[in-house]
Amino acid sequence: MRSSLIHADLRHKVGGFTLLEMMITLAIFIMLSGAVFGIITGVLRTASILQDNQNRRDQLVALDAYLHQQLTGLPADGILISYRRGEGEGLKQNGIIFGQGERLTALDAVLQANGYYTIRLANMDPSNLPKFSAPAPLVFEADIAQNSSAIAWAPLIHDVRQIEWKFQILNATEWLEMWSDLNTRPNLIELTLEQAGDLKPSTIDFWIPRIEPIAPVTALPTQP
Repeated sequence: MRSSLIHADLRHKVGGFTLLEMMITLAIFIMLSGAVFGIITGVLRTASILQDNQNRRDQLVALDAYLHQQLTGLPADGILISYRRGEGEGLKQNGIIFGQGERLTALDAVLQANGYYTIRLANMDPSNLPKFSAPAPLVFEADIAQNSSAIAWAPLIHDVRQIEWKFQILNATEWLEMWSDLNTRPNLIELTLEQAGDLKPSTIDFWIPRIEPIAPVTALPTQP
C-alpha cells in the first residue's frame, strides 16, 4: 500500500510543467525567434543593398561602353548637340542628340515623380520628317521638347539623382554647358552622373576625334 502511494506521488510530481515554466519557456522562445529573425532580415537587407549597388555599377558600365562606341565612332559629317526642355526640369541640360543625317539618337533625362530622373534613349524616325523643314536635328529636338507621341523612348537607368554634360573644343580651357553648333563638334565631352544610393557622382570623359571630310577624288585627264 505504501509502495502504491509512493508511485502515485512520483507520477503526480513528473506529470507535466507548471504554468510558470511554460511562460518562461515561451518567453525564451520568442526572444530567440526575434533574434534569429533580426539576423535574417539584416542579411537579406545587406544582400539587397549589395545587389542594388552592383546593378547600378553594371548600368553605368553599359552606358559608358555604349557612349564610347557611338561618340568616338561619329563620322566626319556627324553632329552632336545638347538641348534643354523649358527650364530643364532642374537640370542644366536634358540630354544630347548625336548621329548622322537623319539617323539620329537622343539620350534624355526626364523627371520622375519622386524627384529623381530616368535616363532614356530614342532614335529618330525619318518618316516623321516633313518634306520641307528645318535640319533634322532641330526637328528632332522640337519633337522632344513637345513630348511628341511619335518618339518611342526606351528607359535605361532609373532613379538618377544628378546628371550633367559639359563640352570642350580643342585647345580651349573653358568647359561649355551647352553645345548647339551643327557645323562643329566638341572634342571632349564630360558626363557626371550620380544614382540614388551612390556615395559620390561618377564622371566619364569621351574624346571625339576630329575627322575632316575626305575631298572627292577628281579623275585625271587621260593622255591622248
